[in-house]
Amino acid sequence: MPFQVCSETGQLRQVILHRPDLELKRLTPTNKDALLFDDVLWVKRAREEHDAFADTLRDRGVRVHLLADLLSETLARPVARTLVHDRVFDEREFGHVPAPPRHRGDHHPRQ
Repeated sequence: MPFQVCSETGQLRQVILHRPDLELKRLTPTNKDALLFDDVLWVKRAREEHDAFADTLRDRGVRVHLLADLLSETLARPVARTLVHDRVFDEREFGHVPAPPRHRGDHHPRQ
């Protein structure tokens, strides 16, 4: 599934969307400006609007990929999970991050 943009005016064939989730629940009047929001959003309403938008795209023949699903599929692969853990999580920023859980089928040498 290659993602690329070949035209600014051509037909949209597929898109990656992020459905509003916990990040909006953490949005407060105190932190909204720093997070570049004009106002605190109603999470339920934001999800309803997102779902309607995604359905409209699908109705027009656009293949909609949800970021959470793509991330779950990626992290289900042991090599990808290790890569994300090693390159994304920085102890200087997040503190100590425990190793990702091992799943059946992962091949790790005994310690």
